[in-house]
Amino acid sequence: MDPLQLKPNWKWFGWLAGIGIIIYLLIQIIPSTAESFFSNNSEPIIAKSKAEQAAADFVQKQYASRPVSVHAVHQSDSMLYGYLEKNKLTRSYEDKYDATLPTDTFQVTADMPDESVVFVYVHMQKGTVVAWNQLHDPEGVPAKDNGLTDSALAFAASKGYPGSELKVYRTNPDTGDVWLEKTSSDVGQAKLILGIRSEQLQGGGYRITSFKPSFVVPVSYSDYVEKQKKLANYLSSIGSLFLSFVLFILAIIYASLYRKHSSFVRGIVISLLFLVMYIVNDISMKDGLLASYGERTDGSILAASGVIVTCLVTIIMAIAVYFSLVGGDGLWRAMGRNLWPRYGQAGYGDFVWRSMWLGYLSAFALLGLQTVIFIVLMHAYGSWATTDVTQSTYNLALPWAFPLLAWCASISEEAVFRLFGIGLMKKWFKNSFVASLIPTIIWALGHVTYPIFPSTTRLLELTVIGLIFSFLFLRFGFITVLFAHAIFDSTMMAISLMFMGSASDVLIGLFYIVLPIPIAWLFRAWDHKKRGSKPSRTVPPSMLQ
Repeated sequence: MDPLQLKPNWKWFGWLAGIGIIIYLLIQIIPSTAESFFSNNSEPIIAKSKAEQAAADFVQKQYASRPVSVHAVHQSDSMLYGYLEKNKLTRSYEDKYDATLPTDTFQVTADMPDESVVFVYVHMQKGTVVAWNQLHDPEGVPAKDNGLTDSALAFAASKGYPGSELKVYRTNPDTGDVWLEKTSSDVGQAKLILGIRSEQLQGGGYRITSFKPSFVVPVSYSDYVEKQKKLANYLSSIGSLFLSFVLFILAIIYASLYRKHSSFVRGIVISLLFLVMYIVNDISMKDGLLASYGERTDGSILAASGVIVTCLVTIIMAIAVYFSLVGGDGLWRAMGRNLWPRYGQAGYGDFVWRSMWLGYLSAFALLGLQTVIFIVLMHAYGSWATTDVTQSTYNLALPWAFPLLAWCASISEEAVFRLFGIGLMKKWFKNSFVASLIPTIIWALGHVTYPIFPSTTRLLELTVIGLIFSFLFLRFGFITVLFAHAIFDSTMMAISLMFMGSASDVLIGLFYIVLPIPIAWLFRAWDHKKRGSKPSRTVPPSMLQ
């Protein structure tokens, strides 16, 4: 390893880290914290069990029957939330409509004795029922003719929507559904539609089996989002998944070709760690998959199947990580570079310790840079973000395990795209910038399906971030960039966990933010104990070979 790789300008890194973390805190954390304390929507999120109890009580009252089982997941109107964000309407919407028409709710699935399913939507803070929908009622008789519209209008009036402000949007007499449109709207061009289904009772009168009020975004916006999603899926499939698979095959080939320069043993432990941590999170994310399916009576089966498929994909990813570690190490050593020093080399513990601190400084600087990039893209590119229930911390069975994904991302992406990817491109093209750019773009394309629009926003952002990770890798080695990437991601994930609000969530978040320190300390302590030496202020020459 070149001497420069282990002699960073600590002063400059310190300044960049300080500026970066101040920008991140001032723009991303402090405003969100202040809003959670002082906004009208500052009540704490209720427990899922309370949402389930509220839904069960409602179903008992509405249908005169107790549900057999209830299960709550975090649901979000991603289309509406994105529209509000794009048009700077989020704050005014929350002030006017959050109490009755929140964009985010607990969706409680209530399985009924008659084998029907009622989806009940509970306010995440107030615990009130704001909407519901019954599917597959085997005995219900839809309201007919005039009774259909009359019962819907009467119910709407009881909910604070007088008939003078409504008009019939459309009806379906076969199902008993009627949709009423509010004639005026103060949420941009979005229309408030009240979906109401009436069921005629045998003894006379009507029962409301579905009440789903929601703002429907303009067709121009929804069409644009769908086109962007198709573009993102195309870029991700062709630009990332396919090319990543090609890198996987090449990693197997080069691991075999350069086996005398590396070892098939040293990549096993880190690959197994990746596999275990990722599978734990795959299982934990079942409710996120369930929420993504919306109102499906077979949602639990689909979610369970999705978890199984995801676990199988994770196993393939772990194999790719393993061969990338072996193949990448072999490539660099064959080119005369030791970018992944081995445990047991003289000075290894001190090297890991210094790499960890450099990783912190780099990650803090990157947090600030990412914030600046998003601000620039938001103003110059019109970028905006929306919600994704598959990534919601409220849909995790094991929230404490969520930040482990940061380490999974760091291990897999740095192994595949930096250690092996850059090594391969360097072997082919000789030029370090070209060698860094190609795998960085492939890596960035793998993130374009995130709910940020236009879909190329993350491509632009992560190309910049990825090139900096590449610089850190080439200058300071694999372990440094591994720490930098893990700290970068885990800080954001830990903070999102802390925003859940409970004392345990805050403590777990803090634990993950400082976790790299004891990890590096243990490596240094083991190394010193093994050698019977004391911590060194410099890195031995053997680490520079």
